[in-house]
Amino acid sequence: MTSEESSKKQNTGILSSRDMLVKLIVIIGIAGAGLIFLSSVLPKNDSSSSQAAAQAVSEYSDTDAYRERLCEELGNMIAGMKGAGRTRIMLTMDGTVRNIYAADNDIRQSESSRRNSADENTDKQNNERISYIKVRNKDGSEQAIKIGCQMPKVRGVLVVCEGGDNDEVCGRIKEAVAAALNISKTHICVSKLGS
Repeated sequence: MTSEESSKKQNTGILSSRDMLVKLIVIIGIAGAGLIFLSSVLPKNDSSSSQAAAQAVSEYSDTDAYRERLCEELGNMIAGMKGAGRTRIMLTMDGTVRNIYAADNDIRQSESSRRNSADENTDKQNNERISYIKVRNKDGSEQAIKIGCQMPKVRGVLVVCEGGDNDEVCGRIKEAVAAALNISKTHICVSKLGS
């Protein structure tokens, strides 16, 4: 083999290595573009929907905790009343704990004119647009700023106590519960505790 033939053989080997390298780079580029395309097409793990689900669970547990605390406080109050004795309480709530978030309200008035048979009336309508103020977390997700919460109203109260068969005791219990919870006496039922 001459030196010229061996040099051609080496050049062909280098070319084929370069060709292979170029092909490999092109394949990697196409694969990368494909992955980018797939990431834009596939559904994303929406952290806001998972936050909303966690918030809903939290609101229900907050409502249960609120109900339990009220039952305990009312039970202790009623058990301390003369003639009531051992007491058990059940409350029904109207809704759940509602979180209140900081918002930016944009109120715009629009006027429309309508003609009536005898005179002209101008109706004004308020169009309100609410946008919540959010903060960006370290992970890039956004979260509304919670400024408070509104506790659910008590819809009804069932009081079962040892003195529930005494009309005077029942009257005092109804007055106390109505005053404590700011509800009507018609939404309070007092009954005798069974043995």
